[in-house]
Amino acid sequence: MNAFGHWLQHEWTRTSAWQFLLRPISWLFRLLSGLRRVAYARRWLKTKRLAVPVIVVGNITIGGSGKTPLVIWLVEQLRAAGYAPGVISRGYGGRERGPFEVGPSSDASEVGD
Repeated sequence: MNAFGHWLQHEWTRTSAWQFLLRPISWLFRLLSGLRRVAYARRWLKTKRLAVPVIVVGNITIGGSGKTPLVIWLVEQLRAAGYAPGVISRGYGGRERGPFEVGPSSDASEVGD
């Protein structure tokens, strides 16, 4: 994680003036998220059914919350149960744009985390 990421994580986890200054934006985000949820519930926005089950692992906290170890564990458990899971990542920090197949010899600076 770079210096900005460390600073942001530090600010995220402590009480500071930022929390009070950004609170009105959080209210706006909550309102818009709620409206979006209602729009899906009333079928104003369309959903898409996929042919395979999907598990999403993510959260708002950046770095160090254990997402990668959890994904590794889930893949191992699913393989042990006879499934053939695939993992899709946004590729945070990579230079590659658009969909890109990542293999064991892929360069992290190109494909991201």
